[in-house]
Amino acid sequence: MNGEIVVGMEKEEILKMMEEGAVKVGTRELPYVISKGMNGATTVSSTLRIAELVGIKVVATGGIGGVHRNNKDISQDLIELSRNRKILVSSGVKSILDVEATFELLETLEIVAVGYKTDEFPIFYSRKSGMRLNMTVEAPSEIVDIFEEMSEMRMGSSLLVLNPIDEEYEIPKEEVERILEKIEKELLEKRIRGKEVTPYMLKRLFQESKGRTLEANLKLLSDNVLLASEIAKELSKRNHS
Repeated sequence: MNGEIVVGMEKEEILKMMEEGAVKVGTRELPYVISKGMNGATTVSSTLRIAELVGIKVVATGGIGGVHRNNKDISQDLIELSRNRKILVSSGVKSILDVEATFELLETLEIVAVGYKTDEFPIFYSRKSGMRLNMTVEAPSEIVDIFEEMSEMRMGSSLLVLNPIDEEYEIPKEEVERILEKIEKELLEKRIRGKEVTPYMLKRLFQESKGRTLEANLKLLSDNVLLASEIAKELSKRNHS
């Protein structure tokens, strides 16, 4: 905020930033935004980088970025996940992405991805993607077990914990896909590219779903924060035992 990294913003600071506006900041943009004294809203990549600077090991988010559909845009999130050893809890990748390509790239980059009480790769609003996970866990203690082994092996990548959205708030994959097909045509017609793609798609998803995507987003984020807190508690308990 105003060129300073703030970990744990107060309500007043959040409201102030909402009024003033902020630029989207990945790891690459951090030095520029800080040096210019600007307001910045962090992505997963820059959040992980800041977590590394201050010693935070467990991070929660809604969904990670990845490979975009029909173009070569690849999120910085995946690069940061591949070189920063953290535990990241998310509900999979954002539905607006090329899910299969992102799934494959996670493996290529040696990012350990485990399903929490699921054996299927979740895609944000939807619990099922059709892609199976070969690593699953049932409790926070198992997640910490894996993370400790990664540390012992000096692996530099993160542990991605995939926590599917609650069934009550799920929007079926098929329904999301129908909406996305319509939005993709709009992107081509309006020539929207780069960092403008995600905000536009999320806005149109909200409109086309009559607000259901926002409700789902808030629910899955809340659940991911809760799970991340349980993992952090278990990790802290072991470090002080």
